[in-house]
Amino acid sequence: MTPPRPLAALAATLVAASFSLFAGCAAAPPQDAVYPLRPEQSVALAHGLVLTYDSYSDSRCPANTRCVWAGRLIFRFVVHGPDGAEEFTLGPDQPTATPPSLHGARIALDTSAIPPARAAGTMRPGDIIPVTLKITAPPR
Repeated sequence: MTPPRPLAALAATLVAASFSLFAGCAAAPPQDAVYPLRPEQSVALAHGLVLTYDSYSDSRCPANTRCVWAGRLIFRFVVHGPDGAEEFTLGPDQPTATPPSLHGARIALDTSAIPPARAAGTMRPGDIIPVTLKITAPPR
């Protein structure tokens, strides 16, 4: 599990604030795109709109063990825009979201790119889980 990073959040907020200075008060909706991201990485979706892959929580049952509960994999994201920050989560059991700050655009997690749970005892403190997100612009 990767903890949220205050400096990464501050950097994303500053990027969003600088975009909003040039874009006026309202952020434009994002366009169709695919973004591979690693934890703490940010991407500008549109002027005044920055998406950050904040962290993840992986409690999935290790591959070589028997578990009473299968566990969950949850990815946390933050959208920084002119109206502030909006948090949302995605995972294999909820792969899509339509955060209000994206003005009707949809975010979909590529579940086929998620690696399987690691075998018991093979997780290391620095392990990360990258994600691939597909942004679908709102209908016009």
